[in-house]
Amino acid sequence: MDLAVAVRPVDRVVAAYNGVMVLVWATLVGSSGYATAIVIAHAAAAALPWLISRIRQTSGVMRSFIDLSPLIMLAAFWPELDLLRLGLPAVGHDDVIRMLDQRMFGMHLHFIWLPSMPYVWLSELMHAFYFGYYPLIVLPALALLVRQRREALHDLSLRLMVAYVACYLIYIPFPVYGPSLTLGHFAGPHTDGLLYRIVAAALQVGDSPGTAFPSSHVVGAVTLAVVGWRWFSRPVAWLMTIEAVGVLLSTVYTQHHYAIDAVAGLVLGLGVQFVIVPLLGGATRAPAEPSPATRSTYGWVPQPVMSGEER
Repeated sequence: MDLAVAVRPVDRVVAAYNGVMVLVWATLVGSSGYATAIVIAHAAAAALPWLISRIRQTSGVMRSFIDLSPLIMLAAFWPELDLLRLGLPAVGHDDVIRMLDQRMFGMHLHFIWLPSMPYVWLSELMHAFYFGYYPLIVLPALALLVRQRREALHDLSLRLMVAYVACYLIYIPFPVYGPSLTLGHFAGPHTDGLLYRIVAAALQVGDSPGTAFPSSHVVGAVTLAVVGWRWFSRPVAWLMTIEAVGVLLSTVYTQHHYAIDAVAGLVLGLGVQFVIVPLLGGATRAPAEPSPATRSTYGWVPQPVMSGEER
């Protein structure tokens, strides 16, 4: 199948989400000065996958753009949530989530863990895991693009797109702001750490309020761990899995999420990868054998072929 011609499953997800956002923003036309322009933009974006599928021959920069276009669009969807929140009612559902958090754990781990262990070394480790989420989202896609592993890149794009769209469709009608915005952070010796300050600065630039439940950090990290085991060598897959576990723990320790946010992110992430993506027609076969140029990179070791006498 020519992947440049067919409308891929990820393209259908992109189109469907844009269609949903047309309806959401349409409710704000008249009350928001930019709602009409965004409706038009989403309507055009919904048709983009079919326009791309008409391109019969692609190479070089254009092919790379087509391969990365779902991830580029996904990057634009995140800050839009902040813009959308300005037009929608700002009432959050943190009271409901805190109640569920208390019932599930018998305590609020986000409130207890950091104040009881405000060690700089532990804080820096946890903030390293938390910040590591950002390169984890970017670097695997770039590695697959450079190696021209297009099937793997398409699979990664589909898995990330479905995972984040699932989160966004929860955030829009059910905003939860999280402990960092509703309760504030514990001020202790850990605030002297470099990584603590880096994470705080990054969140000031790129955070979207109302996106605490489920934790998109956890959903994204779980997704990349699954991708790691499908398309990368075992050492790389283990690193991605360790990072995913670290992200799950660090979201609670750093007081950016309730513990139930992290658990919900884990459940949603696994559900998307092992239930929803296969239903959408994502790649299900074992990864193809790497080409000779990529065998050493991805840990594939050729085995000697023995003759009948040697056997």
